[in-house]
Amino acid sequence: MLRPSQNRPARATVSVLAALGVACSLAAGPAVAHEPQNAAPQIQWEDCPEQVTEDNAECGRIEVPTYYDNPSAGTISVGFLRVPAANPQAKRGVLFGNPGGPGGDGYSYFGSEQFTWPEGIVNEWDRVAVQPRGLPGSTPVECTQPGGNDFDAATRAGAYIRNSCEKSTPGYTNSLTTENTARDWEMVRQALGEDRISIMGLSYGTLLGSTYASFYPQHTDKVVLDSAMSPARAWNGTLADQQAGYENALHDFFDYVAANDATYHLGTTPLKAYEAWSRKVAREAGVRPTVLPPDAKIGDLPPGLEFSSQPAANIMTATGELRVQAEFRGDKIRNPQASQTNSNTLMLTRLLVPSAGSWEALAKHIAGIEDLGGPQDPEQARKALEAQTQAQAMQNLILCNENSFPANPGLVPSYVWSTYVTQDPFTMFNSVYGAGIACNGRGPVTSVPALSGAELEHRPLQINATGDPQTPYQFHADMARQMGSHVVTVHGPGHGHVASGNAAVDEIVVDYLRTGTSDVNEAPGLI
Repeated sequence: MLRPSQNRPARATVSVLAALGVACSLAAGPAVAHEPQNAAPQIQWEDCPEQVTEDNAECGRIEVPTYYDNPSAGTISVGFLRVPAANPQAKRGVLFGNPGGPGGDGYSYFGSEQFTWPEGIVNEWDRVAVQPRGLPGSTPVECTQPGGNDFDAATRAGAYIRNSCEKSTPGYTNSLTTENTARDWEMVRQALGEDRISIMGLSYGTLLGSTYASFYPQHTDKVVLDSAMSPARAWNGTLADQQAGYENALHDFFDYVAANDATYHLGTTPLKAYEAWSRKVAREAGVRPTVLPPDAKIGDLPPGLEFSSQPAANIMTATGELRVQAEFRGDKIRNPQASQTNSNTLMLTRLLVPSAGSWEALAKHIAGIEDLGGPQDPEQARKALEAQTQAQAMQNLILCNENSFPANPGLVPSYVWSTYVTQDPFTMFNSVYGAGIACNGRGPVTSVPALSGAELEHRPLQINATGDPQTPYQFHADMARQMGSHVVTVHGPGHGHVASGNAAVDEIVVDYLRTGTSDVNEAPGLI
């Protein structure tokens, strides 16, 4: 990930945005079904990109309007992947999917080993992933030129990033919207000659899939909304909501680590496990992390103070944030150039803690049992960084193009402190949007479309977890209300549950895709 600059702090805001990894939405008039084109687009079949590992995957591309409301403005290319049903005799239909982001790679969602799709889906459905416009594989947005000076980067990040992208890909940035991407899906559907498609959306993909279903109910069969977001909170609210979500998920992770101390030997309480993790971060970065530590338990009290029982532990909990901030400042005095973001373990923790299926690997990494590491080959590292930067620039453009949720000026001090002092990835990524800095200097060009499942033949199946840090459960009813979804509550942590190792959820989803209904309301979490 790109890290905040140590030499030119005014560019820290842009570096923060480049390091963003969100997976997450507003209404401006009713959804309108757009009529098919007179002639279906022609497919140019081609070799699949290197991230596709499915042997029988087929890849192609079509030309689509850059702006559907202004076809004379030219065209762009949209790539897609199709994985045919493994058992053609049992095929039930075609499943379009998106892994979220915005900025998630469509090719990897259905075409790689990152997701473990249940046999019922693999055997019975053609899986199609349209690569979102703005990403490589479709016409990419290029954002390599400076979009202003250092002051612009620090105070008008929205304008800075848009100007940067416009220099290399003029006239393209305003087209990066959920609505246009949903229309790209429709063009691919036409090109493939399919009358109806089913939908699998994860996180932001629940918004994209719901937008398609709202525009084209006549071409929509079943809809699965995995970790559904709240359209009403797009986008400043969505990112601000994740602050508490990530902290809670981190504490849930350390609960898991402590409960499995016989395996990891990192501590028998969540706070002890946190401290072992903190020491590893400090060894890598030169400073301790400042993310809020878990609550203290009696077992965390110093020897001889156990008699004071839970009240003393409560005092430790109340002073936890002050303690880690003081430890950080002490380390910073000794190592003025140190940055939390230089810790691979810390950045891996923020990346992996939303996914409960990754906790075992993360715990093993922290314990020194099995190093997760990263791409060691310099060329691999360069490609990975380029892909991440590309996705995050595209993400910022979509979020700011559609951002209608008011900024919270009360988060500005948190943004300044976390970005320019502590460089805490568990705070700065959320506060930069919540405070309004990420889109400052550039207003929205549209809003998230109004959603409606009223004309769908089958009620969407919506899956939300009580411990989800990225699309918090407390906001799940917004999507459910608009789409008329049947909600399955997953009791436990984690973001993304289909094809992620939760057999109970996979069974529910396969049954729904086969029948169009579900009477299941609850499911266990993976952990």
